[in-house]
Amino acid sequence: MVSLYASFWNEAMKLALRKKMLWFLGITLLLPVAAGLLLGRLQSGIGIASVGAGDFPVVMLGLFTTLFFPLFIFMGAADQFAGEIGDRTMKLALTRPVTRFKVFAGKQLALALYIALFLVAGLVASALAGLWLNGAAGWAGGLADSLLAYAAAFVPMLTLGLGAALLAQLFASGSGALTVSLLAYIALKAAGFFFPQALTYSPTAYTDWHMLWIGSGAAAGKIAGVFMFLAACSILFFTAGYYWFERKEI
Repeated sequence: MVSLYASFWNEAMKLALRKKMLWFLGITLLLPVAAGLLLGRLQSGIGIASVGAGDFPVVMLGLFTTLFFPLFIFMGAADQFAGEIGDRTMKLALTRPVTRFKVFAGKQLALALYIALFLVAGLVASALAGLWLNGAAGWAGGLADSLLAYAAAFVPMLTLGLGAALLAQLFASGSGALTVSLLAYIALKAAGFFFPQALTYSPTAYTDWHMLWIGSGAAAGKIAGVFMFLAACSILFFTAGYYWFERKEI
């Protein structure tokens, strides 16, 4: 456990020192502010409040989980695996007295940590920016739903991270892994418009899973079914990713 924690902490620090992380964090904090100011002016101009202060964090979460956070996740996974192989820095991690499983698990845990931190940052920024819309009217009432939605969003984002880590094992450069991850994500999203029945079997179809947890709500059986599907995908992605990581010659 000590070596796993050391591996996780080392990977977390490496991610924290990347300039890309600071850029993504800055955009995560500024995007809701910009959107809140723009939407607030638009609503005051037309005299109609289309989005309330309490609903704004959930609206932003839809944007985050569909476009922004997947890009961050794909880039993080590509840098952690294919990028380090291309830079020839992976050998440094494997020369330490830590098994490959703990190195692999440490990288996954570090990425999961940053997914959670970015969700927290997005929630805080969106909740504060929501005050620009209608002041405090409805803000506190929607905060509970926002907390629940952002917590639920962690599950599909983690699944995407594990899938991206699996794809990254097939490449020797971060740019190649990132490009293929993005193209695969876009293709799977687009396939849903032409083959709606296929959405049931694609983890990319559940980036808005948080919507099942708020509002009128969905049946507990449906929520549990989606959770079990995402959990199964996560286990398969992790197992297959570790298998290729263990076999890879570095």
